[in-house]
Amino acid sequence: MRLTSFIFAALAFAAPESDLVGSKVCAGCHASIAQTYFTTGMARTSSSVGGSSFRERFNDVNDPHNGARYRIGSNYRVNFNRSASGVAGAFDLKWAIGSGAVGRSYITNIEGFLFQAPVSYFSSAARWDLSPGFAGKPVIDLARPIEAACLQCHTTGPQLIEGTQNRYADRPFFEMGIGCERCHGLGRRHVEAMKSGSGERAIVNPAKLDAARRDSVCLQCHLTGAVRVARFGTSAFAYQPGDLLSNHLSVFVWSSAVNGLAAATDHAEQFSRSKCSQVSGAKMWCGSCHDSHSEPVPEQRASFFRQRCLTCHETTSCKEAAPLRATRQDDCRACHMPKAQSLEGEHVAFTLHSIPRRASAPSSSSGIRDLRPFFSSLTAERDLALAYASLALTDSTWRPRALTLLEKSASLADPVVLAQLAQFYDAQGKREKAMELYRRVLRLDPRHPTAAANLGIYLTQNGQSRQAMELWKDVFARYPALVGPGMNLAAAQYEAGDRKACEATLLRILRFHPDFTAARQLLEHLRR
Repeated sequence: MRLTSFIFAALAFAAPESDLVGSKVCAGCHASIAQTYFTTGMARTSSSVGGSSFRERFNDVNDPHNGARYRIGSNYRVNFNRSASGVAGAFDLKWAIGSGAVGRSYITNIEGFLFQAPVSYFSSAARWDLSPGFAGKPVIDLARPIEAACLQCHTTGPQLIEGTQNRYADRPFFEMGIGCERCHGLGRRHVEAMKSGSGERAIVNPAKLDAARRDSVCLQCHLTGAVRVARFGTSAFAYQPGDLLSNHLSVFVWSSAVNGLAAATDHAEQFSRSKCSQVSGAKMWCGSCHDSHSEPVPEQRASFFRQRCLTCHETTSCKEAAPLRATRQDDCRACHMPKAQSLEGEHVAFTLHSIPRRASAPSSSSGIRDLRPFFSSLTAERDLALAYASLALTDSTWRPRALTLLEKSASLADPVVLAQLAQFYDAQGKREKAMELYRRVLRLDPRHPTAAANLGIYLTQNGQSRQAMELWKDVFARYPALVGPGMNLAAAQYEAGDRKACEATLLRILRFHPDFTAARQLLEHLRR
């Protein structure tokens, strides 16, 4: 059986749960604000299934590419089958991601590891369909790990277990939705200060911060960019309101338009390209138009945002004919911030924040595109190297540039850079260089999954199968979504004659990857 190598991105970790107090504690003193905030989309951006006022309609989902069928029940249990492979089973949806305004994705839990469900609900169509990114898969995929960044922007205090990709504590999140502390900072010191009567507030009011720190509060979730790279020694999870986000993340955006599409969370990048932003400078920010503590009801949204526009613009500025304006409820957004299709899929649309004078057809750039840093502060060459390496995973044309930049950063004691460079050498067949880098990575970070899994392949080729199996066993225990190390381990156990261990490994693979053909075939062969 051919051994499989794989790649892995850097992890991020959450703030200590002990520093959080939760929004209910905040509501004890700030009842009126809390009452309106708890009805907003941000507050409701995640929940237990069935745990909010939002209700889905239920329908079956068929995947035309691989023949899979998903039957979603009102109890949020999903039965699946694919007749071509004879695979059938069921899983439970545990948590919903999204308020339901656009739609919702769902999280499943297998052995404490959290995964994105292959089916999502789309509010505009009022039906379930395949989740974005699942269309076109040859088999049923139940093991797409929930990204740390997803939970960072949809929950408060996600409790990721260190040394894993997506295993969480028994209580995975301190609080569902975006709690008060995500924008105002950890609340324990504030509560203690207010009880003591010391006069110290020990809390953050974003509106009173300097522009860069104020905007960082919003950008932590509303600036996706083309690539996000955690700066050396920190991560997005380390950011707290009052900090500069640029101290924790390097965010890269394209130097020119791609195809007129953007991610649904690219609000800040779009807004930075608008004339409104460029003319007003730091004066205009998200809070100029949005009240983070409340949202206008649907029938009042047009007038609410129109009044926001009129704080800078005169009514005479609009040259559109009055009758046409009346048909659109005098809604400035209808012309200048229309809904546009998102990269996330056909059912998802976002409000265009580039605020064009006239809405136009999507444009595309035929020139040379580059990544550029969103933040004006100096960007480390190391971060740019990792950004291009990320692009190279799906587009090989970026490989030469990524390789050059990675090699320039190879002197750093940085396991993320070294592991990426080792994978490039691995792909080029530079065996000795790759092995040396993997060993360097493991000296810096003994539990690095990429280095351990891929070094195991070289050890096996050198006749050191026992050492390789120990590496793979550890990686597969902590990263069961990675079927490569699991299959490598099963193959090595089979070759070593340890049929019982091989069977146990295969059964665990199939628990996470029930439609994985190679595992099913080896298990059938083993049992014969």
